[in-house]
Amino acid sequence: MPGDELTPLAPNADKRIEVNLEKQTFECFEDGRRVLATLCSTGPYLRTENGQRIFGTPSGEHNINRKRLTRHMAGDDFAAEDFFDLPGVPWVSYFHWWGVSIHGTYWHNDYGKPHSHGCVNLTATCAKWVYRWTMPKPVLSDRQVEGQGTQVVVY
Repeated sequence: MPGDELTPLAPNADKRIEVNLEKQTFECFEDGRRVLATLCSTGPYLRTENGQRIFGTPSGEHNINRKRLTRHMAGDDFAAEDFFDLPGVPWVSYFHWWGVSIHGTYWHNDYGKPHSHGCVNLTATCAKWVYRWTMPKPVLSDRQVEGQGTQVVVY
């Protein structure tokens, strides 16, 4: 892959991502202006605790903290009804300590509906744009990039 394919997009802008779990929307803001709006698929609604709806995708304020060009993702219980084994998941931008990420999705095209175990599913094209746009800055020579990066607000 040519290095210019990973050139950071707007590296000096103030950036924020917002994920709306109820509406299944994903928006990126640059210097307070929306630059991307699309449907996504997150983890489903699980239960209500103390009047608050709990989803499979963790709500709150997070930051992109790690990135990988690709990742083999699999469940840990082969006997589970919802076991998954997905090689080559593209454009992975992690934002939660237990491995929740924003990434490209090739196994469904059902955006706008919950469809994941907790990650934020986007088209591969959109996930690549997010990978390039968010901080920490992607580096072609590293398999994994780490650092305090772009804010992700999930509500």
